[in-house]
Amino acid sequence: MSLTIKQLNVVIGQYHILHNLNLHLKSDEIVAILGPSGCGKTTLLRTIAGLQKQQFGTILMNNQPIQDMLCEHRGIGMLFQRPVLFPFKDVLGNILFAYKNKRLWNMDDVHEVMDEMGLIGKEQQSIETLSGGEAQRVVLARTLLTDPKLLLLDEPLSALDVDLRRKIAHEIRAVLKSRSIPAIHVTHDPAEAEIIGDRVIHWRELQPGGNDEE
Repeated sequence: MSLTIKQLNVVIGQYHILHNLNLHLKSDEIVAILGPSGCGKTTLLRTIAGLQKQQFGTILMNNQPIQDMLCEHRGIGMLFQRPVLFPFKDVLGNILFAYKNKRLWNMDDVHEVMDEMGLIGKEQQSIETLSGGEAQRVVLARTLLTDPKLLLLDEPLSALDVDLRRKIAHEIRAVLKSRSIPAIHVTHDPAEAEIIGDRVIHWRELQPGGNDEE
């Protein structure tokens, strides 16, 4: 599943957040975008996912335009800086929320993704007792069960200590590669970008006159 963004412009209030931004993501490729906080990385991901309106530009998935498509129809998964979990559900209940619009679920798939994320044995554990790393593993497991065509990662490891951040970065890369899921990971951590990405793009390269190709 390839992604191509052409001349993307996003204006929020009086601020021109994204200006003629271009980006190409090859099928099954993981691109890490490296840039400081507040530069527009989150806005880019939210616009691709359909959570933020754009003013101009084209977003193509497999050469098909999606910019006018509702977010729930784009088939895109997204992980945020803070894990979005339901405190009234246990670990398994949060993961099964991936099937909220389906009557049945495949427990073999559930067990497989929980094993990949190191969550076997934690099915009945309260969300409120999880560490930051475990919480993000639960979110990723739930997202993978939706079979996303593309995964967007908005600094999901930024709240973790350095050693754990590196460990989970390796885990995320391994899972995405094993499932052939293309992804964009944004971060301000150069080491994290190098671990996860097949290619690292500095934010300035996405600006007018820049080049996102190697």
